[in-house]
Amino acid sequence: MEMSELYQLGRRLAEIALEDMGSDAPDLAPGEFLVLQDLFLNGRSAVGDIAKRTGLAQSRVSTSVRNLVGRNWVTTAADPADGRKTLVEVTEAIRTAGDRRRAGGADKPLANALSEVDDDERATLIAALARLHQLLVAGRTQRRFPDTVTT
Repeated sequence: MEMSELYQLGRRLAEIALEDMGSDAPDLAPGEFLVLQDLFLNGRSAVGDIAKRTGLAQSRVSTSVRNLVGRNWVTTAADPADGRKTLVEVTEAIRTAGDRRRAGGADKPLANALSEVDDDERATLIAALARLHQLLVAGRTQRRFPDTVTT
């Protein structure tokens, strides 16, 4: 396998995951998706903290939050410890929908993507991907947005 093929495989796997996680929702900008992802991973957070973790500009996070509030996907409140900060949290309905999507796991979207192979080969390939994840990803510190991290 050439390096470019490995890269293309990674991109295709990312596309499959993002489609099933809802990043292809109508009118959902990439920044909005990253803000939602961060809130699911970290819970209620200040706008500045979201910006630091995602690598997005604080103004981009604020714009995304405003748009998500308009959709009733997140709520905001002043930080009781520091009134200058705005805390953001996903709504219960969005949290439930997100939890439901994640509970489904990756087997079904992968099976759909591998529909051209027989059941035995599909099961082998999905098991191999799970093993690769265990070997290459599990237990490692994640740098979710390496191209945007600044020091």
